[in-house]
This record gives sequence, structure tokens and C-alpha cells, in this order.
Amino acid sequence: MTIRKFMTIDLIVLSVMALVVDIIGYFASKSALVFFYVSLSIPIMMIAYIRWGIKGMFINVLAIIVYTIMYQNFDLVPMLLYAASVLSIGLSMVWFKFVKKNHIKDEFLLLTLYYLTGYLFLFIIQAGSQLIISNEIQWITLTARHSINFLLGWVILFIASKQQDFMVDMNLYLLKSIQDRKKEGKFSDDESL
Repeated sequence: MTIRKFMTIDLIVLSVMALVVDIIGYFASKSALVFFYVSLSIPIMMIAYIRWGIKGMFINVLAIIVYTIMYQNFDLVPMLLYAASVLSIGLSMVWFKFVKKNHIKDEFLLLTLYYLTGYLFLFIIQAGSQLIISNEIQWITLTARHSINFLLGWVILFIASKQQDFMVDMNLYLLKSIQDRKKEGKFSDDESL
């Protein structure tokens, strides 16, 4: 299997995980017992960024399509503003310019700043969207909804960071694995993984 095929499968699996959790949260929020919408796809998106860089934005694009269908949000301006907020999570990748991807998971502060960056961009754009659409920002609703999701998402990201070889740059990790296997003689030159 090539690295490209592995990446495709990995991104599909991460996408399914992210979207299934959000779809379940959406339908659970429709019940009388649940007063907020649990959305836990953000930490999964951010794990994908560490694993595959900009290609991890594939999950953001799928999420936008699924959310648009679920919420039946077909008005152009709200749809574009929501898409911008989901895509803005990817701005957390700015940290990759300053820190190696593999180091983010190892330091509590870096992991927190990485997560906080993506989530703040999402929050700010959603607040701005409310202002554009309804001329007011519903701070209490927005903060209450996001604070629970932020905390749950950070816990997921923290747990994921403790898993060995999970939150790593997969291109580098797989290339190193191939080299190690070649040295041990367990790998022929015509194999990819």
C-alpha cells in the first residue's frame, strides 16, 4: 500500500468518526433531555492536520456539506459564513510554521495553544456571523454552546496526544518505518508500506 492510499483511508476513517459523532449530537440535541448540541469533530479535524497537514482540511469540507444538509441552511450568506467558520479551524496550522508537528502533542501548553487557536477562530467568525445576519451577538448562547464543546474537545485531544504514534506527522512516520524495515531486511525496494 502506498502512503497516498494509506492517507486516503486514514482521512476517510477520521472523517467518518468526526461526522458520525456530530450527527449523533445533532439528533440528540433534538430530544427534550438535551439542551445543547455536542459537536466533537473539531479535535478530530485538528488531529488530521497534524497527521496530514493541509490535506486534513478534507474533513472540514465534508463537515460543511453534512452540516448544510442537516440544518437545511441553503441561504447563501449564512451558508458561506458557516463554511468560513468551519474552514477557519484550519488556521491552527499556523503553529506548524513555528513548531514541529510531532512536538505539539508532547507539551501541554503547545497542545492547548494549538487547540485554542483553531477554536478561537471558529468562535470569532461565528460571533461575527451572528452580527452580520441579525445585527447582534447572542453571547450567552454562543458561549454556553461552545464552552461545553471546547472542554470536551480538549479532553479528546489530550487523550489522543497520549497515544503513541497517533498524533504524528504521518508522512515522516511512514517514511521512517519504511527505512527501518529496509534496514532490518523485512521490506523490499518495490514495496511502499
